[in-house]
Amino acid sequence: DAAVLMQQEQEFQQEIQRKQDKSRAVVLELLGDLPSADITAPENVLFICKLNSVTTDEDLQLILSRFDESVNVEIVRDQESGQSLNYAFAEFTTKEKATQAYLKMNQALIDDRRIVVDFSQSVAKLWDRHRQRYRGGGARGGHGAEPARLGGGGPTRGPPRGDDRARRRQDSPQQRYRETQ
Repeated sequence: DAAVLMQQEQEFQQEIQRKQDKSRAVVLELLGDLPSADITAPENVLFICKLNSVTTDEDLQLILSRFDESVNVEIVRDQESGQSLNYAFAEFTTKEKATQAYLKMNQALIDDRRIVVDFSQSVAKLWDRHRQRYRGGGARGGHGAEPARLGGGGPTRGPPRGDDRARRRQDSPQQRYRETQ
């Protein structure tokens, strides 16, 4: 009987946590910090920090390629100086390959630094794609006039108009926020 009550309490707490998380996500969407409250971070991307500033993209790519030949590595750099900010993102082709790299590389020694590896929580690339699609931004920062291969949507792309407005209002962030309360 006590075990059943504990199980019910645990399920209740999980449900409260889920609703709070959803509510926070909707607020972030309303503020423009998330393209959608339903967005989640990709499961095949690792966040790698505490890198040595001498470590290059190519070095990290070579090290991680033992887990996935097609791994895409990007060391984040200062926009003005181009200096490494000592962290990177590695995108693998599958979640399983990312998990294998996480298990083997966390706390590994690279260029005399013990790195920390975790699954990425960033949705920045998804957010960039969303902005390009709905705001017409192209790869060169234009206003949608770039060809589609560069990410520009052309002058006719944008949020749905006309008949879709009622549906969008029904699915609006404000409406979803009210439903979570």
